[in-house]
Amino acid sequence: MVALGSLCLVSSSNWLSVYLAIELSTLSLFILVAQRGGSGQSAEAGLKYFVLGALSSGLFLFGCALLCGFTGGVHIPYINLTLNPGFYFSEIRVPSGSLLIVVALLFKLSVAPFHMWAPDVYDGAPTTATALLAIVPKVGYFSIFVSIGSAVNILLVGTLFSLLVGALGALNQTKVKRLLAYSGVGHMGFVLWGIEVGSFESIQASLTYMGLYVIMSICVFAIILALGTVRNLIVEFSGLSRRLPVLALTLALTFLSIAGVPPLVGFLGKWLVLLSGVVDQYYLVFFLAVLCSVVAGVYYVRIVKIIYFQASFSLLISSKMLRKENWINLRKALLIGACLYVIGLTVFSPNLWLQLAHWAVGGLF
Repeated sequence: MVALGSLCLVSSSNWLSVYLAIELSTLSLFILVAQRGGSGQSAEAGLKYFVLGALSSGLFLFGCALLCGFTGGVHIPYINLTLNPGFYFSEIRVPSGSLLIVVALLFKLSVAPFHMWAPDVYDGAPTTATALLAIVPKVGYFSIFVSIGSAVNILLVGTLFSLLVGALGALNQTKVKRLLAYSGVGHMGFVLWGIEVGSFESIQASLTYMGLYVIMSICVFAIILALGTVRNLIVEFSGLSRRLPVLALTLALTFLSIAGVPPLVGFLGKWLVLLSGVVDQYYLVFFLAVLCSVVAGVYYVRIVKIIYFQASFSLLISSKMLRKENWINLRKALLIGACLYVIGLTVFSPNLWLQLAHWAVGGLF
């Protein structure tokens, strides 16, 4: 149902179908987040996600009511053409409607300063639900942002806050899912920056960045599920290079790629977004993005250091001895291998990925 809601969201052309597609995926994710019976942490995560999701849905509906009531239609292209043929949502009489819609979508994407629910929900939900929550809805929301354009520079504000919060928020985290929550906030800052610039090249760069981020996130969550960590602590990766050297190398390369270390694919995505920002003279945002990327690279490199250079604690060793050996099944191995293949292929031949992004962005305009 989550995938179906995202597919419907990508193909939606009016605000009613957009709302129904968003709620279809949101309610399905709420059930998945709170499905771990007997766990107070999972119930708390589900309640937080439900309450804040209902708040954002109310803001979204109110914004749609303002826009549709003013223009007399529900189709997004018709509303954009009615307000102004040359620029989206630039009329003074309707900034509140577009602003409410964009804020509601930023809540759904956990973009700073509307990210407060993400670390707790990511940590409390089962790992499979966290993976779905971190990966699937983002692609659908990207298409909606491109369709409605920027509203009173709110995307630029979200970009700046997300870059700062994503870089600083994860520095003191000890749990991997909370770290990935803050990491996602920072990466959404890069994606929103490309949408805010608004040119064809910048949106293509954002879509390329989004696609690469999704592939790398799938690989990370698949490895976490394959390892079967007990408390999802970062220190549970210690000694992994001696126990499972191939899996340790895959995890290290994926985290370094997410950090944007050249010549890995994460560097390609960030370079394209930064280049599009410089072309459109966003120099201050460029320097902030580079600085935040350097700071964020600290906690990714720290994970690689734990994987290769930190011995297991005695408490972790005893817990691993009491547990039965967790073998990686065929489906997880194939998923990890496919993601690693895409990451490696893009390093040596990025033209195919860039061509796909070009065709996809052409279909959005």
